[in-house]
Amino acid sequence: MKGKADLLLHPVRMRIVQQLLLNKPLTIAQLVEILGDVPQATLYRHINLLLEANLIEVIETQKVKGTEERKFSVKMDNLQIPESEIEVLSQEDHIRHFSVFHGNLLQLATSYLANTSPEKYEQEGFSYAYVPLHLSDEEFQELTQSIQQEIEKVFNNKLTPERTTRIFGSMFIPQKTPKE
Repeated sequence: MKGKADLLLHPVRMRIVQQLLLNKPLTIAQLVEILGDVPQATLYRHINLLLEANLIEVIETQKVKGTEERKFSVKMDNLQIPESEIEVLSQEDHIRHFSVFHGNLLQLATSYLANTSPEKYEQEGFSYAYVPLHLSDEEFQELTQSIQQEIEKVFNNKLTPERTTRIFGSMFIPQKTPKE
């Protein structure tokens, strides 16, 4: 069995999980339509891997034209990659996972930009930034905890007509700085 990082940080599986996080439970047919460029056979293979790893689940089954149709949902409490797994990843694994993570953000941004007029960017909250922060370990810990607390406050909000889904992608990259 693959590690959770390998299962989640894969281009197709990451998109499947993201769609299940964004939408109500979805069928294979709905995922094929939403993802567009993923063949149905490939989608089935990746869905089965996610099911076997207990990262998604079947929450409803119904007969449609004599075929059993399943609706899938994410198992929220099982998505976190354990620290013990992260600690043993090789440098190459981290680079590969980082590339998938960034490639996915690039795909989301490209899709947004291709389908949105520039005058809506600010209004809809589209932004990206590069901000060097000079923090002690304690200050960094406080910052990450406060960000996590703010995200936890809104993470389980349901999508409503007055709410817009916004993707928040983050990373911290420590830098080596010369000693004075």
